[in-house]
Amino acid sequence: MRVATYIAQDTSGPVEVAITRFPGRVGGELANVNRWRGQLGLAPLTADSLDATLTRFTAEGFDAYTTIIEGTSGAMFAAGVYDASLDSTWFVRVSAASDVVKRMAPAATDFARSIAKLPPAGAN
Repeated sequence: MRVATYIAQDTSGPVEVAITRFPGRVGGELANVNRWRGQLGLAPLTADSLDATLTRFTAEGFDAYTTIIEGTSGAMFAAGVYDASLDSTWFVRVSAASDVVKRMAPAATDFARSIAKLPPAGAN
């Protein structure tokens, strides 16, 4: 399930980038976001509030979302990319201090977009 893990040191502490792939939709968006929130010590979201926390993108055969979750112990960027041709969901997560996560979010978003065969955000 875990395809790769990268750990690096930043001046504000460790940075972990994890890439995983699971069969199907892995419980759905709400379950995934709430699992990540729980990892940061946050209460779960309700279904009604989920969409306000996600940024979505799509391509033929793919639907995806990104989110940034901030807790008292750090932050997480997470992207879920569902690939219909494989009936699999890819996840890209960056866990680090909040400022590092925010700084890395654009590059992590572009990496998630590349799974869906999309150019970087803002590219022509």
